[in-house]
Amino acid sequence: MSRSSREISHDELLESPSLSPSRRNIEALPSHSAQRADANNRDDDAKDGQVHDHGLEREHCHSLHESDVKTLTDIGTFRALEFNDLARHRYSGDLTEARKHLGNLSRAGLVRSRVSYPERTLYLTLTPAGHRWLTVNPERDNSKQKLYHGFVKTREARHDAALYRLYQQEIGRIEQSGGRVRRVILDFELKQSINRRLAKLNSLPHSEQVRERGQIAQEHGLRVVNGRIPLPDVRLEYEGPDQQLTKVDLELVTGHYHRGNLAAKAKAGFAMYAFAEDAARLRPAMQDPEIMQDILSL
Repeated sequence: MSRSSREISHDELLESPSLSPSRRNIEALPSHSAQRADANNRDDDAKDGQVHDHGLEREHCHSLHESDVKTLTDIGTFRALEFNDLARHRYSGDLTEARKHLGNLSRAGLVRSRVSYPERTLYLTLTPAGHRWLTVNPERDNSKQKLYHGFVKTREARHDAALYRLYQQEIGRIEQSGGRVRRVILDFELKQSINRRLAKLNSLPHSEQVRERGQIAQEHGLRVVNGRIPLPDVRLEYEGPDQQLTKVDLELVTGHYHRGNLAAKAKAGFAMYAFAEDAARLRPAMQDPEIMQDILSL
């Protein structure tokens, strides 16, 4: 395990104080056309298999609250989430209630916790047992939703958790206009599908590769930009008020993005967002009319 993080027990989760808030404010960087492989760790499977037995798992799972099923689904959809975000969006900001429910899920062997240092940010992910239970649970709203489990690098956990905050802001816009999100697709899922197809093009003449690459992009609702197929961080498929299925591709950009990166994402048609402190560093690049001149705060 990384020196910058360690796993904690459910007792520590229950007793942990209110953690320092991480970066919260996200700003929208809308483009002119505004509209990660399941990286689960085999060592996690072995470790969780040693700690949690299936009897304990069954004992606790049959009586889960509906809110807990939704919490597990949120965690599995984004792979790793922050405790504070779950408390805010699933338990109405009640930290005590969130600790109680998440402590129960931890005791049942369905979730694992990890604290990053020096930030002291508490992350949660599904265990293999939690993933198994959730995928066969008939009460789950959407059986087509891809679910993930297990921690990866702390930096990637931060990114996954940030996407959940971005998702919460975007879903508010969708629901306000009468829409309903049907599926969340992370870049892992898109990358797997596209890379399988692209790998078969190497033996083709260049002109055919170009044509096939365009076809692959089109079939995935994407575009070819400078000979490549940019992938969004997350795609939301949603049903509009007219019952038509549509999508929005979202990109969480950071202060490390260069003008060329931003221009490619804009040409790809992604709706771009940034933390407020990163948006300040990105504003000079946003003066490029190829990207967009305005940054709108959410």
